[in-house]
Amino acid sequence: MITAAVTTLNRHREKVSLVGYFVVMLGLTLPLATMLGSAYEDGKLTRSLIDLHLLVDAIDLEGVSVFLLGIFIGLLILLTIDPKKRWQGYLLWIGLVISLLGLWTIGLFIPNIDFTSTTNLGWLAVGILLGLVLGGGRKLLRTQTAQAFEFRSAAKGIYLIVALLIVSALIETHLVYPTIFEITADGVSIVSSETSGVSVETDGLARNAVLSGIFILTVRRFIQYDSEEDFFVLGPRGSGKSLFLIGAYLEALNRGRNDEATKQTPLQPSQELMKMVENLDQRSEGWLIEATGRGEIKDLAFQYVHGSTFPKNVKVSSIDYAGEYLSRLPDALSGAVTEDDADNTLLRLSDGVEDADTLILLVDLERYANGESLDISEYFSILQAANDKGIFVVATKADVFIEDFQKEQGIEPHLAFDEFKDFVNQRLRQSEQIDSLIRQTAGAEIHPVYYQTTENENGDRVPMRDETGSVMTIGFDRLLNELGR
Repeated sequence: MITAAVTTLNRHREKVSLVGYFVVMLGLTLPLATMLGSAYEDGKLTRSLIDLHLLVDAIDLEGVSVFLLGIFIGLLILLTIDPKKRWQGYLLWIGLVISLLGLWTIGLFIPNIDFTSTTNLGWLAVGILLGLVLGGGRKLLRTQTAQAFEFRSAAKGIYLIVALLIVSALIETHLVYPTIFEITADGVSIVSSETSGVSVETDGLARNAVLSGIFILTVRRFIQYDSEEDFFVLGPRGSGKSLFLIGAYLEALNRGRNDEATKQTPLQPSQELMKMVENLDQRSEGWLIEATGRGEIKDLAFQYVHGSTFPKNVKVSSIDYAGEYLSRLPDALSGAVTEDDADNTLLRLSDGVEDADTLILLVDLERYANGESLDISEYFSILQAANDKGIFVVATKADVFIEDFQKEQGIEPHLAFDEFKDFVNQRLRQSEQIDSLIRQTAGAEIHPVYYQTTENENGDRVPMRDETGSVMTIGFDRLLNELGR
């Protein structure tokens, strides 16, 4: 029962987190609204600045209030339209309503504004329009774009407004100082005061400071966009780097077709990757993936969106090259090889490793099954030279274990993939070299991936295709989920 509960929580982790953040915000909204009201009533500097409306004939205090509310509403409208932040937008609407009702209970804001006034409605409309413009609403006029449909400026604006209000209210509530200047219809005048000292009102300071800090951090996490996370793929010659990137891209292309955030974020595949996908897409019994020529470098990269409530942009990339460079990569990473001594391929590999957040290390199961050298000894030196990177170990060509798994479990791997993954891990950990690699990566699991294959008349493994002529990939969906966490 506990295992089932943990599995359910992991499956709905994003939704649970979203509800948790909202509960925190909801619980803090009313006490902070009370603090805002107290700051407005007792604060000197804030009241003086607000009273500046007396010097401006074009807009009064009601107009200023609805104008600022309109800016916030305009930003919030964009956040609600944003497919990556729509749920946060819905819940922020609820938070806004609760805040206004909280101020209403202490006689502030809504009771002081005539919302039937044409002038006030006009300032509200101007504020909303300005909020839409400042938040990047011009994107709404574009019918087609190669960029992700996001309104990051709107989210940042909402956060800045909330943070400014909370910090200002905290200062005005607990900082005691004499009135410095007074604003009247006749102008600004300096106030003469016998007391010039500044003190802090400590009553309730710790409580309000803690609540304000929690609220600001929660709002930031609630509306922020998880920035891109970069994965860089390394593998020895012939380990299946190209086919791995193709399989991962095809899986990313087919996932989340019903999710707006996923559909409206371009995958941005590199040109070389798309050429390989085109070749594999031809209805032939072979792989039709051309070998990389000597001196030729192929950039293989794409991105995808993981998650719907807190979406994350994940980029997966690699460099396909002729020859073997893994043995030279550790020296390049440690600086033992200068730019003058390193060729372009080695420099590109080194840059890819340094720029990545996480490295994906490939292990060729076909070599393992045939008793051949895995050529992964360089991984240990690379991990030492790049010791601040996350690590994923991926077993490519795992279809060579299908027959053994079926004999042992009596079921096909794609129908019991978790059991197949355990089977692969147990088999590979029998190798002292792989076991040492796993220990080096703090016990990382090995993620098997493969294409459904069959043997042709020559005994070569060739991809199986479904009724539409597409190749069938196994394990890539699980891997993309793991990369996005």
